Amino acid sequence: MGEVNILKPDSRGRVTLPAPFRSEPLFEYVIEGDQITLYPVRTVRKYPDMSDLPVEELPPGWVKREEEVNKDRRKGISASTPSQALEAVKK
Repeated sequence: MGEVNILKPDSRGRVTLPAPFRSEPLFEYVIEGDQITLYPVRTVRKYPDMSDLPVEELPPGWVKREEEVNKDRRKGISASTPSQALEAVKK
């Protein structure tokens, strides 16, 4: 690890980044205990990798209550604008 520096937040909780990082538009952060680590990134994954999460089956009673409340089982629509969503609904 290189050098460790301290950033002091202002009254609104904001910090000023060191000069080499001020032009970075986006940061990924990791919180470990009482520390936060910032990493400059160029792109953001649209959907995080969730392959390591366990598959969970809901209890039958829960599934039954959910079906009673939400009878609409139509497939969701993926669109970036409202007009694209309306076009997809019409198809």
